[in-house]
Amino acid sequence: MAEMERSQDSRFEEAVAEFGAALERLACAYEADSETRRDLLQEIHIALWKSLDGFDNRCSMRTWVYRVAHNTAASHVSRRLRMKHQVIVGIEELENVADRAEGEEAAGQREAVGRIYKLIYQLKPLDRQVMLAYLEGMDAASTSEITGLSARNVATKIHRIKQVLKSRFQEGGRDER
Repeated sequence: MAEMERSQDSRFEEAVAEFGAALERLACAYEADSETRRDLLQEIHIALWKSLDGFDNRCSMRTWVYRVAHNTAASHVSRRLRMKHQVIVGIEELENVADRAEGEEAAGQREAVGRIYKLIYQLKPLDRQVMLAYLEGMDAASTSEITGLSARNVATKIHRIKQVLKSRFQEGGRDER
């Protein structure tokens, strides 16, 4: 058993030495958030180490590593999507769970948000970029670094775009390009 574990450990060390940078790039492609990306990379390393016990050279080590990494990353994304849609409620809060009317209100809010995003996507690319950065919580200075506009110009654009979006939203989403 110790020989098998040593072999598994040495295979893992070799795989990480050879493919570690590629695994990091893969994790970046699947996960934008740096904290979650580190978790994903750790999951990939654990899955890879476990899988090497069953590696029998029927494919190249490279193919094996990428297969394990992609499968682990895909499972990670699926799990995060399921968790995102779950609402977990304690027994004390069970009485306060949304009833049907509140569900309809939430659906109405989702529809309104969808309409706003549709209006944003009708904007010119630079205006769209400024507004999406604003909605992501970026301040004018950060947005100016991305767009090349001055922070003052960004703030002015945000104010004007918000007015246009409000007007279009109230009119029912008419495209005024």
